[in-house]
Amino acid sequence: MIGKILKSGSFGSKVDYVTREKHDKRIFTPDTWKILGSDGLLGTKRRQIIASFESQSMLNHRISNPAGHITLSFAAEDRPKLSDKKMLQIARDYIRMMGLDKTQWLIVRHYETDKPHCHIVFNMVGNNGKRMECGRNRYKNKKVCEALTRKYGLALPKQENPDLEKLHGIERAKAEIRIAATEALKNARDWNSFARELAKKNISIIPKYRRGTTEMQGVSFQLGDYKVKGSDVGEQFKFRNLDSLFNSQSHSRQSQPRQTQPHQASVDQSAVFSLAKSTMETLEKAAEVTADIGESICNMVGGAFQLGNGHLDENEQAAANQLLKRRRKRNNKPRLS
Repeated sequence: MIGKILKSGSFGSKVDYVTREKHDKRIFTPDTWKILGSDGLLGTKRRQIIASFESQSMLNHRISNPAGHITLSFAAEDRPKLSDKKMLQIARDYIRMMGLDKTQWLIVRHYETDKPHCHIVFNMVGNNGKRMECGRNRYKNKKVCEALTRKYGLALPKQENPDLEKLHGIERAKAEIRIAATEALKNARDWNSFARELAKKNISIIPKYRRGTTEMQGVSFQLGDYKVKGSDVGEQFKFRNLDSLFNSQSHSRQSQPRQTQPHQASVDQSAVFSLAKSTMETLEKAAEVTADIGESICNMVGGAFQLGNGHLDENEQAAANQLLKRRRKRNNKPRLS
């Protein structure tokens, strides 16, 4: 099963295409197509379908081409198991897994080719008026198709590598990078291992950074003289898709949360005590010096104002007594040992 996201357009053109309205009626008879199912539409007539889609698209005038279009194609060997009911079931699963079940959609099956296929026309304007970006996600489309192929036991799509001998210049470089990158992803677990795998094929990764920062926002691949953007190599090789893939693989490998030791400030009590003792001794020495200076000043003052018989006056005596009192108190104070 392969899902192909086509260019969006108008509902008139998309509905007319899937219902063969503008095709040669002699070739595309009514038995060459059939509406399998729909959601959010007012009827099954052409005008009813278009009017329903256009009515909801008025909720968001910023979307100029609101008609989304996707085809689901199956291998010829799957035809016996793909009744209309089964194809509708697969298409509905696809719509749900892509996130398109929150908007209007129409499923039409075509019978004129050997390979069974159906068309999904959907509204790019969701039921809430917001843009349905999921309808343009080619990487998700690939993953959903792979999951549904396994679920319903469908034939695997054949890998069709281009004939490199017929390609030249930049087109050949794109093809070689695409083949090498697809193979590299099988063994790559992150950006570094992806780069190592590509280096074996002489292909280098050229990152693109957001202006003025070291934040990576794009990727290109260099092969010889040719530099190719990831988006030109393929949808799955866009930076955001590769980065999302590697991040999801990284999270899945981390089965156990990383053990981190809680940060504890270790306190050396002996060091704290030593610091306290040193501080106290420093303060005491400062007090002694201050007292000695004060006492010396007092003696000097006392000598200067000493009366004839050597006695101090009343104020001087009081000051001297106060200094002596402080000194005795200091000498009797216990010291840290």
